Order: sequence, then structure tokens, then C-alpha cells
Amino acid sequence: MATDIIINTTSHETRIALMEEGKLVELWLERTAEQRMVGDIYKGRVEKVLPGLQAAFVDIGFGKSGFLAFSDTAFDLGDFETEDGPKAKPARRIEDALKNGQEVMVQVSKEPIGSKGPRLTSHVSFAGRFCVLVPNEERVGVSRRVEDRAERRRLKEEFLKHLPQGYGLVIRTAAEGEDEKGFGRDLKILLKTWQQVKRDYRKAKISSRVYSEPPMVISFLRELAAMEIGSLVVDDKRTHDQIAEYVKNLDPALKKRLLLYREDIPLFEAYDIEAQIEKALQQKVWLKSGGRIVIEQTEALVTIDVNSGRYTGKRDAEGTITRVNIEAAREVARQLRLRDIGGIIVIDFIDMDREANRRKVLAELKEALKDDRSKPKVYEISPLGLVEMSRKRVRPSLWQAFSHSCPTCHGTGRVLSPETMAARLERWFLQADRNIRNRRLEVSAHPLFIDYLERQGRKLADDVKKRYKVDLRLKRDNLDNVSQFKITDIANGRDITREFSVDRWVDLD
Repeated sequence: MATDIIINTTSHETRIALMEEGKLVELWLERTAEQRMVGDIYKGRVEKVLPGLQAAFVDIGFGKSGFLAFSDTAFDLGDFETEDGPKAKPARRIEDALKNGQEVMVQVSKEPIGSKGPRLTSHVSFAGRFCVLVPNEERVGVSRRVEDRAERRRLKEEFLKHLPQGYGLVIRTAAEGEDEKGFGRDLKILLKTWQQVKRDYRKAKISSRVYSEPPMVISFLRELAAMEIGSLVVDDKRTHDQIAEYVKNLDPALKKRLLLYREDIPLFEAYDIEAQIEKALQQKVWLKSGGRIVIEQTEALVTIDVNSGRYTGKRDAEGTITRVNIEAAREVARQLRLRDIGGIIVIDFIDMDREANRRKVLAELKEALKDDRSKPKVYEISPLGLVEMSRKRVRPSLWQAFSHSCPTCHGTGRVLSPETMAARLERWFLQADRNIRNRRLEVSAHPLFIDYLERQGRKLADDVKKRYKVDLRLKRDNLDNVSQFKITDIANGRDITREFSVDRWVDLD
């Protein structure tokens, strides 16, 4: 299946959309004000070794310390600065390999997400179009997607002709069928890059960056080298020229499919991408059959619920349910890629009685996930129709990139009901009691709550006036927090809410 790549660039962000048969399947975003880190190499300083976790925090000058697990260390391979000397003995524990204050070369393997700092590794590697160079290792591997044994053997033999001793290599899918000259040139560039990194590392200050990955557009095209690209459309001249220069020698055929978009209609509007992005930010996704899936994200777990919705079928209930589940399986696979959802994922398909139908739905899900470059792991479907799976993610999800937690509901997706607000307001008056008698007070709150007090909650307002002998006025005010009210002493204009606050919802901060 040919993939179209649509690239929109403005002064503050670059967006890359992958389209398959007119549908948006992946979206990459890079903002000028945000630092993209995966692949960057730093001269770090060990801040704290954690023997209990077998990990360490490393200061790379970012603000948030990076996390380096012992499984991601390569200290048994010897120091790169003394690579001609004897190799160090393998370290068995993190405290044997690292000490507080020690300098270490690390590479970012995962972007910082939320409150977590970047994930680090000392297994430094450099990705090219046809291979990934791994200094200080001597193993050579071939992508599992290259299935022909003769081709795998040929690629190993050809690459080894150009690979110096003391280096490891991973041969990428894009190398399949390529001649020796092409990937020999690719490997030469990577070796030259590593030599420059070593020189820069020796000169660099502690907690500083010594190598940056190429611009997102270039690194993205490099990752898609094995993909069949139908067209590559760009709406920015500078980005167009940058791509043209990159593909000039590596892929002349791709350069012919590179187009500079000059129409008046915005590029993402012309390809109906903006509307698809809007839908990808919503919890509910409607299926063509009338069914729907509902996606709920928490910090550690994502649940996807499949519902038949408006689709009821005519006679065969089991067949109807199976058809909805199969359609949902395809859409779930697309949404996982598009939203870049990672971690543990639980999919709740509609219950099916027949084991054959469960297997059919699971097979459809696995087939639809084959195009997912993160290689998700899918487990068997349970008798309740639940499918557990895991998916690796190296950058913030679409939701994290395009939104932040609501300051009113703090990420719960819910706010206090008017009835609950009325009860809290009543408790405030009970606590204030004698301190507010015979005073003129004003209650300011969201219009929805004031409307409630003027209608269904009218008795509460009347009781307050009668019991405390106060002149009570109600004021509509679009406060930042819907679940919040403010009480003001009209005589002096003083906010007295905190003086008798009953809980955090009343606080104004």
C-alpha cells in the first residue's frame, strides 16, 4: 500500500501526516519552542545512583534529570576513549558501574513525558537509511522483515566488507535489494559522524549536548526508507529544498515524487487532515456501521470500549456483533498509530458466544497492526471479550502534544454537580454562622450554578436569608473553576470565602 506524506510548515511548528487510502494514520509534530531529544547525545553527570532500582539519574542540562536503567548501560564494553586498550570487566550491578558525580556519554531513547524526564541509554547508536551503527559492539543483525535467507546472508557479507573491527550493526529493511555501493556510502557517513562525536565529547562541558539528530523531516524520511511512498507534498520552500537535497543521491526516484504545494487552500485542509486531527482528539470514534469505540487514557493504562451504538442488525445477533467487532479492530489499530498510544492497552470488544468469532476478531486486529512500526504485542482474547496488548511509544501521544489537563476538573473529566455545590455552599454558611449575621453578602459563581440557585435551589437561598438575616445577592461570574464559588462582603468589597472555607473546591488558587 502506497503512503502519501503531507508536510505542513509554519513559523512555529512542522506537522507531518501519513495518509493511507485518504485516511490519516500517523501524525508527527515538532514545535519551534519545544526541544526534540530522541537520538541526541549528551555528556552527562551522574546525579544519583539508585541501587534499589538498579538505575541512576543523570544530569544532561535539560532541567529534568534523565533516567538510566542498568539494563540500558554498556559499561562492560570499555570506555570509548580508551577503546584500543583492554575492555573493562562486566559490571554486575549499577553501583559497580557508576558513581555519583561521574561523567558518562548517554543518548536519549525516549522523550520526557509529563513529569518524567527523558529515558537514557549508554548503548549509543546512529541510524542511517540502510543500517544502524552501534559503536563498541561487534554483533551484526538483520531486520526480521527481510525474510529471504539468501538475501540476509548477502547483506551481512556485503556490510562486513565496509565495517571496521569493534563496531556493531543492525541492517534495516530498506537495505533489501540494494547494491553494495549504496549502503557502503551510508555506513561511511555514520562512521564519520561517530568520529566527530568522540572529538566533540572530549571538548564538551559536563551536562551538555554533543550531538543532535537531523531535523524531524529528515529523520522521519530516514525511518520510512523501506516504505512505499506515493507522493511527498510540502507547502514550505525551505523544507522542500531541504528534502530535495537529502534525497538527491539517496533516492532519486523519490525526488521526482516531491511536490511543492502553492495553492490558496491550506494544505491540511485540502487533504481533509485538519478534520481528522479534530476527531482524533475526541474520546468517541464512530464507525461506518453505526457502532463506536470509546478511548479512555490514564497515566499507566488505556482502555478502549467497543459498543454497537446505532447498529442493531436485523436477525443474527452474533453475526451483527462480530461485524461490529471486526470493523472496530481495524479502527482501533489505526487510532493506536494515529494517537501514538503507548503502554498497557485493554480493548473491551462486545461479547461473542462463539470461539471461532473471537479468533476471527483477534486475527483481524493482529493483521491491522502489521503496519504499525512500533510492533505492538497482542495477547489472546478472554472469554469476556477483553484483549490485552502493549505498545511502545518514544514521544508524547497526540493528546499530550495537543492538549493539557483541565484546570477545573484536574483531568478527571467531571465537575461538581449543582446539587453538590449547593450542599457545600450551605455548609459554608453553617460554619460562618454568627460571623455573617445582618450583613450584605454576594455569592459569585458560574452561571450554571446561579441558574440552579434561582430555580431548583431557591429554597436554599431563602433559608439562608431567613436564618442568618443576611441580604443575599447572586451574581453570575465565569470563574476559572466551574466547581467554585466566591462570597464577598458588599459593605467593604472584601472576599471572605477563605475565612470559612469548607474544602479545596472553594479556594480561589
